[in-house]
Amino acid sequence: MRRLLCLAIAVVLVQQVTAQQFGGNPPSLKWQQINTDTVRVIFPKGMETQGKRVADIVQQISRYHRNSIGPLQHKVSILLQSQTMQSNGYVQLGPFRSEFFLTPPPSSNDVGSVNWVDQLALHEYRHVLQNNNFRKGLSKVFYYLGGELGQAAITNIAVPNWFWEGDAVVMETALSLQGRGRLPAFFNDFRALTLANKKYSFMQIRNGSYRNFIPDHYATGYLMTSYGRKNYGQTFWKDVTDDAVRYRGVFYPFSQSLKHRTGKNAAAFFKASLDEYAAAWNAAEKPAADTLTPATKTVTNYKYVYALGDSSYVVSKGSYKKITGFYELDAAGNETLIVRPGIGFDDYFSYRNNKLLWTESRFDARWGWKDNSVVKVYDRSNGQMQTLGLERRCFSPDLSFDGKKIAVVTITPEQQYQLKLLDAQTGAVVHTFPNTENWYYTYPKFTADDQYIISAVRDQEGRMGLIQQAVADGSVKVLVPFGVQTIGIPLIEKETIYFTAAFKDADNVYALNSNEVKQVTNRPNGVQHMAVAGDHIVFSEFTADGYKLLKTDLSANSFVNKHSAWLEPDFGEGGNILDKIPAGDYKARKYPKTHRIFNFHSWIPEIDDPEYGLFLQGENVLGTLQSRVGVRYNYNEESPSVSASLLYGAWFPYLRLGADYRMQRFLNVNDTISLQWNELDWYGGLSIPLNFTSGKYYRYLTLNGNYHQVTRARSGNSKYVFRDDNVQYLDLNGSFTNQRIKAVQNINSHFAQSLQFRYNKSLNGIPAEQLYGRLDLYLPGFSANHSIVLQGSFQQKDTSLRYAFTDYFVYARGYNKPFYEHMYKLGANYHFPIAYPDWGFANILFFNRLRGNIFYDHSVAYNFRTKLDVTYASTGAELFFDTKLGNVLPFTFGVRYSHLLNTNPGDPLRKERFEVIVPLQQLFSY
Repeated sequence: MRRLLCLAIAVVLVQQVTAQQFGGNPPSLKWQQINTDTVRVIFPKGMETQGKRVADIVQQISRYHRNSIGPLQHKVSILLQSQTMQSNGYVQLGPFRSEFFLTPPPSSNDVGSVNWVDQLALHEYRHVLQNNNFRKGLSKVFYYLGGELGQAAITNIAVPNWFWEGDAVVMETALSLQGRGRLPAFFNDFRALTLANKKYSFMQIRNGSYRNFIPDHYATGYLMTSYGRKNYGQTFWKDVTDDAVRYRGVFYPFSQSLKHRTGKNAAAFFKASLDEYAAAWNAAEKPAADTLTPATKTVTNYKYVYALGDSSYVVSKGSYKKITGFYELDAAGNETLIVRPGIGFDDYFSYRNNKLLWTESRFDARWGWKDNSVVKVYDRSNGQMQTLGLERRCFSPDLSFDGKKIAVVTITPEQQYQLKLLDAQTGAVVHTFPNTENWYYTYPKFTADDQYIISAVRDQEGRMGLIQQAVADGSVKVLVPFGVQTIGIPLIEKETIYFTAAFKDADNVYALNSNEVKQVTNRPNGVQHMAVAGDHIVFSEFTADGYKLLKTDLSANSFVNKHSAWLEPDFGEGGNILDKIPAGDYKARKYPKTHRIFNFHSWIPEIDDPEYGLFLQGENVLGTLQSRVGVRYNYNEESPSVSASLLYGAWFPYLRLGADYRMQRFLNVNDTISLQWNELDWYGGLSIPLNFTSGKYYRYLTLNGNYHQVTRARSGNSKYVFRDDNVQYLDLNGSFTNQRIKAVQNINSHFAQSLQFRYNKSLNGIPAEQLYGRLDLYLPGFSANHSIVLQGSFQQKDTSLRYAFTDYFVYARGYNKPFYEHMYKLGANYHFPIAYPDWGFANILFFNRLRGNIFYDHSVAYNFRTKLDVTYASTGAELFFDTKLGNVLPFTFGVRYSHLLNTNPGDPLRKERFEVIVPLQQLFSY
C-alpha cells in the first residue's frame, strides 16, 4: 500500500507540476471576482468581460450538460491569467482550482478558431465536473483520508489520462461549432500512422517513444471517448468511470469495466476505435508527389519552407536528435545550417530579402506569469543577428518588401488583439491598425507593393476569414468569407494568394485569384506550409515520421467546402451553445488576497528513507502562501518529530518561517558513550528565485538565506548533555543553472552548467562552520545523443565536533563516508544510449530507453588527525532504465558497478561494489 500511495501521489504531481507557478504575479496586480453558487471567477481588474463570459458558460454547462458525466457538483475557483503568453489551461485538486491562460495560440491548426476564452471554459470546466463526480466509492474514502490530493491520486490511477482529456475534447466539440473533434489537423497524427500502415500496441501508444512518433493522449482519448459515446450511448462513460473510481475490480478497474460492458478491454477498445476512424482515412489513391527531404531513421520535421528561386529553399528542420534550426536546402538535397532560433511561444518564422524573422520569449526575472516576446532578425548577407529591443506580446513577424517595416500580431493584457507595423531598425511602433471587431490576426503577410497586408483572422464567434487590410488607411476587404473552417499561413505570389485551409477532411493548399478560390493540393493528410517555385509548389505534409517536404506541379481545381460525417459528430448535447447563452446579471467585486489564505487541502506522505512523514498541506487559490504542518519519524534514531512551516510568495523575495521539534534523538559516540536529546529548530529566511531564460538557454538563479535557532536538551536516561545546548546559525545557499535546449533523444543538454553553493556558520560563539560547492559541466559526446558530464565539488567543515551541519557532499562512488576536515572531488562521466525497447508488461512498467554511463571519480580528503591527504578513487559503469510507471509517470532506476582503486574506510578488503539505484523520492520530484 505504501508503494501504491507513492505512485498515486506521484501521478498527480507529474500532471500538475508544469501547470503551477507559485508566487507568479506581482503584488501590484489588483484582483476582482464574480462569485456565484457554482463558480468563483477571479481575474485582474479590467477583465470583467472575460470574467463574466466564463461565469456564463460555466453556469450554462452546470445546469444543462452534466448528464454524461454525473450529477455531483462542487464550487470551483477559476483564475484568469492575462499577463502570460502561454496558451493553456488546467484544473487541479490540491488545491481545487483552475487557471486559464488567456493568450490564444497563434496557429489555428493547434486547437481551432473557437473564441479562446469560450474554448477554455468548455474544456476545463469538463475537468471540473470529472473531478466532482469521481469523488465516490473508494475514491471518496481516499478523499477523507488524504484530502483533495488523496482523491486525485486514487482517481488518476483508476481513470487513465487519455479519458480525462478525450472526454473534455468531446465536450468542447459537442457544445461549439468547432472544437478539436471537428478540426482535420487534430487527426493528422493517427491518420499519418494509418496511411503508413504503422501499427503500435496500446502500451506503446500510452507510453510514447524516444524512437518513433506516437500521438499524445489528447488524440488517443478523443478517438476512444468519441467512439464510446457514438456506439454505446451518452451516459456510457459515466457508468464506466463510476465503476473505475469505486474500484469495482481492484486491478485495472477502468479496463475491467470496459470489458464487462463491451466485451473489449482497453487495448481492444482502442483498436476498435482506431479501426472505425481508419476506415474513413485510407485513401483509395495517394496523389503523386516528389519527396525533397531524405528518409531518416529519426523522426524529423521540415515544417516551414520558403523558395530561393526554382530549386533551393530555406526550411526549418528539427528532429528527435537535434534541436530546430533554419537551413538552406539546395537542388542536390544538401543542407546548410543558417541559424538556430531560441526559445519561443511559437515555432513559426518568415523569410524575405535574405532575412529570417521570428519571435523569442522573454521572461520577467521574478514573476513567472509575466512574459513577452522580442522580434529576431537574422541577415544572411552579413551574418548579423538583430534583436528589436522592445519587448512586447507579439507573434508572427513579416518583413515588408522594401525592408523598412515589420508587421506583427500583438496582444494586450486586456486581450485586445492588434496588428502593428514596427520600424525594421528600431522596433518602434510605426502604426497600429484599427480593430473594432477585435479580430485575432494570424500570420500577416505584405503584398509585393507593400500597399496591403493579407491575414487570416478569427472573429469573436469562432469563425475564420481571409482579409486584406490597406496599409494607408486601414480599410479592410474580406477575401474569403468567414466560416468554421480554419485557415493557415498565406503566401502572396504575383496576383495569387495561396493559403492552407480545412475546407475538406484534411488541410490543403488553396489559391485565391480574381475573387475565386481553387484547390491546389489534394493530400490525404494535413499540409502545414507551402512555397511556390516556378511552376511547382513545395509543401510540408505531416507523415508518420514527421513533417516532410513534397513537390508537385502547380495546378488549381474547383472544390466543395464540406466535411465527411466523421468530422461532424453529434454527441446528443444539442449542438453549439455559445451563441445561445444568456448574459448573467453579475457584479464584479474586489477579491481579497487573504481569502482562505491557509486553505489546507491534503495530507501528503513524505518518504525519504530512513525518514517517513505525513503533512497537512495548504495553499491559497492565488498561489501566494503555502502552509505545512505534520509529523515525521526517523527509523534509524527511533525519533519522532513535529513541524510547521509557511512560505509566502507574493513579494519579491519569498518569506519562509517554520519550526521543527525532534524528540528522543539518539547518537552513539563510541562503545561507552551515547546521547539522547530533544531538539527544537526555529527558522526564518528569504528566497529569491530568478529566471533569466533567453535565446537557446534556460537560466535560473536561486538565492536563499535562513536563520536557525536550535535548542537541545537531554532526554530519557541519557547521562550526557551537550556542551552547547543553544546554537544559532546562518544557512546561506544558492544555485545557478544555464542549460541549452535539447532534443527529445538527448540524454543531457549539449552545453550546460550547474553551480551550487552552501555556507553554514554559527552566530553565538560556537565553533561550527561548513562550506560546500559543486559545479557540473555538460558537454557533447562523440554522437548526437552522447553526453560528457564533468563534476567538481568541495566541502570543508570545522573539526571541533561541537555542532554538525547536514552533509551535502557526493562522495566517490563505491566508498563508505570517510573521516575528513576538507575534501574535494573530480568526476567524469560519459553517458550514451543503448537501446529503445518500447516494451512493457501488464500496463505497470514500460521501458522507453536503456542507457549507460562510464565514470571515474577522484576524491582527496584531508584527515586532520593523521595530518594526511587520502585519495579515494573509483571507476565503473552504470546502467539506467528510463521507464514509465502506470503508463503515466516517468521513472528512472538503475544498477551500478564500482571498482575501488584505494582502500575503503570501514571495509578495507572490499574492492568492488554493486548497487541498485532506486530513488523513491524521485516519485515526488516531478
